[in-house]
Amino acid sequence: GTTLGRGEVELFIGAKAGKGGHNTGWHTDFQENFTIQLSGVKQWTLRRGRVRHPMRGTTPHYCREASVVENQLKIARLSCMGGNGSLENSGSYGFEYNDNNTDGPEQTITLYPGDCFYFPSGMWHCVKTIEPGVSLNVSLMGTSFASLVSEALQHVLVGKDQRWREIVTSRPGDMDGSQRLQELMGGLSKIVDDFVSNGGAAHCLPPALCYPTLGAINAEKDLDREEVDEYDMLEEETESKGNVSAEINGDGSLSLMEDDVDMPLSGIIVNVDQFEGPSGWVCDKPSKTAKLIRNPLASLIAMSDVASCVPSRANTSESDDNSVEGGETAKKYILNVNFAGNEMCESHIRVVLETTESVELMDSYEKGDGCNDTVVPPDCLFYYGLFSWKDSARDVAME
Repeated sequence: GTTLGRGEVELFIGAKAGKGGHNTGWHTDFQENFTIQLSGVKQWTLRRGRVRHPMRGTTPHYCREASVVENQLKIARLSCMGGNGSLENSGSYGFEYNDNNTDGPEQTITLYPGDCFYFPSGMWHCVKTIEPGVSLNVSLMGTSFASLVSEALQHVLVGKDQRWREIVTSRPGDMDGSQRLQELMGGLSKIVDDFVSNGGAAHCLPPALCYPTLGAINAEKDLDREEVDEYDMLEEETESKGNVSAEINGDGSLSLMEDDVDMPLSGIIVNVDQFEGPSGWVCDKPSKTAKLIRNPLASLIAMSDVASCVPSRANTSESDDNSVEGGETAKKYILNVNFAGNEMCESHIRVVLETTESVELMDSYEKGDGCNDTVVPPDCLFYYGLFSWKDSARDVAME
């Protein structure tokens, strides 16, 4: 699957209007919010805030603990500095709803049953219950460009030089922490420049993170009867192995889920040999001078390397070899992209790739070999971010 954010769903039950009813004071949120009015009536009053793309909300309507105010205020003022480029302007930002912290006029809307309302992050708002009822709020928290790049750079650094993985310490008789860091940072600009100039943007943001999931955009695609029968058998097989379920995606790929997140086969299985990207996406070589670049944020592992180390699965069909029609053998690989930049090592992309026709080629990629311009990798390896093209002609034209 792919991950560039998370979300939460809240259910609000609006009590009677007036005193004691469900009303909120003025505040801002840092999420992108969608509200669905299921029953009853609510009145929303909104006004644009000064902080664009906020990292935290401003919640004066909640309990005013000093730590909460301090945390929200320091981040809001930092964001104002970024927006206005002025320390004086940022220092004037306060914790309350007022003209200094807002922009433009107040606007009021009323939501009735069946209405859906989107309000962006950073918008000051207060809500009043007009008629008792229920509303559903979906809050989406995306990944900022700063987070995406900083996680990618951490991934590059910890894989580039073991010294970046050292614990920050200062020892008697040794250089102190700041001296050690200065030594490391002496080569930082070259590492960053090399990453950026060799397809850094494409490495951080592969096509799979820029398009809706293939299952979503191909939801109307019909499977023929043979494909359905094949997946029916796979569903029965996986369900017989315990707490496992299988789901057919719209693009014909198979999603396997279970309670044990460490299961080697959990995730989306993509057929390398029959992969179809989304409409409008192409991965053809852009020019004669374009070079094939392997993503330093990507890791390709044979499924057998994982399954063989799990005692309960070492001798089961979850290994890399699985018999298919015609006596051919399929082999599976796990592709992870951009995972070493966060504490839990969660991947921005994780997908299981299966092939019968490109086993030798995939084996060479797993070993770190085979990255040359004579053999073009399968399309799905571009889509999910193992490879990209560096177009030298385009780079020159943009300079």
